[in-house]
Amino acid sequence: MLTASGAQHYQSFPNSPDGFTQLQTWLSQHAVTQLHACMEATNIYWEALATWLYAQGHTVSVVNPARIKGYAMATMQRNKTDKLDSAVIASFCATHHPAAWQPLRDEHRRLRALVRHREDLLQTQLQQQNRLRDTTDSLVLASLQTVVEMLSSQLKAVEQAIKEHVAAHSEMRANLQLLTSIVGIGVVTAAKVLAEFGDIETYASAKAAAADAGLTPSHFESGTSVRHRPRLSKMGKAGIRGALYWPAITAMRRCPGCKAYAERLAARGKAKKVVIGAVMRKLVHIIYGVLKHRTPYDPTKVFGRTATPT
Repeated sequence: MLTASGAQHYQSFPNSPDGFTQLQTWLSQHAVTQLHACMEATNIYWEALATWLYAQGHTVSVVNPARIKGYAMATMQRNKTDKLDSAVIASFCATHHPAAWQPLRDEHRRLRALVRHREDLLQTQLQQQNRLRDTTDSLVLASLQTVVEMLSSQLKAVEQAIKEHVAAHSEMRANLQLLTSIVGIGVVTAAKVLAEFGDIETYASAKAAAADAGLTPSHFESGTSVRHRPRLSKMGKAGIRGALYWPAITAMRRCPGCKAYAERLAARGKAKKVVIGAVMRKLVHIIYGVLKHRTPYDPTKVFGRTATPT
């Protein structure tokens, strides 16, 4: 903890309800009634504490770890320990005053948990299926078959829970219908987009949403001689990028507007990966538009005449 006078206080607590109670006692001992807490967005480990602090009336900022790493490098931090890391984060917070975080609404938080759990189950299922394919021992084979069957059963249960959850919330159900009007985006991708983006109103623009997904181009130029090819920044939500890759491929094949857009980029000498990234970014802009304006996807409004098949 970094006080207004510049004094530093360090203490560690368990990431649990008991630990949060201990934290509250510690803050009271230091006469802290209003705290600006800053933490890195690392997996889901920050969510419980951030939610608790927000509920206590404190200001919470959740920051991309890359920003903290860059700040540590800029301040010449040569060592890395938990205590030093906490000091760096506190210093970053005091210097840059990062934007305040707000928790997702309960329905969005539950959808995100279900969608991410489904992805974890799919990954585990794939791993076990690969083992099943390469196993010859009869006992291990029987065990793996049981595990795969159990995972398949759990996947069906989670997918059904996602459908029921979306159906139970009118706004979420309407948003899913809007997203699936976009060529290339099916129900699974739409649920993923809703889960990861949350409330689209939190983004000031479509460009901000694309940046949060790490889909904006990163330029590297120095003087007149060093000019690297632009590439995706990938500084953002990897889940969104992963979810939009195949929809972008599908849109390039089935949507005349996306196809023409991709062909124009290719004609300008853009590499295939660059073209796909650009179409993914275009999809984010379309997603933002249909959710923001509450209207189904109309390709003529996005691409004009190129959206009409010839």
